[in-house]
Amino acid sequence: MKQKIILVMSLLTVSVMLALVTFLYAALRPRALSSSFGITDNAPRAPELAAGSWLNSDPLTLKGLRGRVVLLEFWTYGCYNCTNTLPTVKRWDERYRERGLTIIGVHSPEFDSEKQIENVRRQVRSHGIRYPVVTDNEHTTWRAYDVGAWPTLILLDKQGRIRYTRVGEGKYDQTENVIKTLLAEQADGATEQTKAGANSINEPLAAVARASAGGGKGAGAGVSEKVIKTDEEWRQALTPEQFHVLREKGTERAFTGAYWDHHEAGGYTCAACGLALFNSEAKFDSSTGWPSFREPISQHSIETETDVSYGMARTEVLCRRCGSHLGHVFDDGPAPTGLRYCINSVSLKFVKQS
Repeated sequence: MKQKIILVMSLLTVSVMLALVTFLYAALRPRALSSSFGITDNAPRAPELAAGSWLNSDPLTLKGLRGRVVLLEFWTYGCYNCTNTLPTVKRWDERYRERGLTIIGVHSPEFDSEKQIENVRRQVRSHGIRYPVVTDNEHTTWRAYDVGAWPTLILLDKQGRIRYTRVGEGKYDQTENVIKTLLAEQADGATEQTKAGANSINEPLAAVARASAGGGKGAGAGVSEKVIKTDEEWRQALTPEQFHVLREKGTERAFTGAYWDHHEAGGYTCAACGLALFNSEAKFDSSTGWPSFREPISQHSIETETDVSYGMARTEVLCRRCGSHLGHVFDDGPAPTGLRYCINSVSLKFVKQS
């Protein structure tokens, strides 16, 4: 009997160790995912590409490509999902190169054999890739763009700003529509139609924000009025906890925030910039310990990005006006949307309905 107990305990110990190793491996290694994407108007400047070996082109720089739309394709030839994506990327190169699109394949290897330039050259030739490819053997560019999975497609506008990120296969029509939108923009980032109609488009949205926020100071500003501050300016404007969550993408502990069990009628604005985000009618009890909403006031009030931290793929929710981290959205919510916007209380400010 004693030997059986020892055997069972040994098996349990081995199982726990294997589970821990599997978790750490999944969390720390680059991954191939399949269905996450994000698009943003709060566009950061794209980091310059790291030095590497170039195929199909002389060395290029993003500075030298200003005025063209750039698609960075993070891939490796040993990735099955990357191979499936290649035909579409090649088609975009053929279709839009003469119209102002430059595609650069950033080859970020997983295994040592994928670092060998002759192997990369052979695969580029066998796949019929004609657009420029640069090796990223040390994952320097990969890290600079905070990439976490293969394939990842990142679109830069004509000013060299990151405007769209797509992780994994699929959604090719959506990505192509973004390409066409960016190609249609002027060098200053706006189309003629956008310039002519900006006020008429944004005013109704600003009115929604003012109505929901109760007209408080800063609460009714239009989404188009981006709030951009340095980290030091944000530190001065926010509490340490607010700065950690809103600007450093932290998470407050469950069941500790001010609004997880809050039931007053009114609206919830961004604690950083005052943009109206959610109202109490869409709030529900999710029993998770964080404020939960079925939907935002408007999809124009928020934006989403792929979050691949902690070894999983989630959809991060950000304030569209200032880019602050709000929380995440999940597909386990109630009808009619089926969504659960899980938001940090510290990211919000409640405005009581008058």
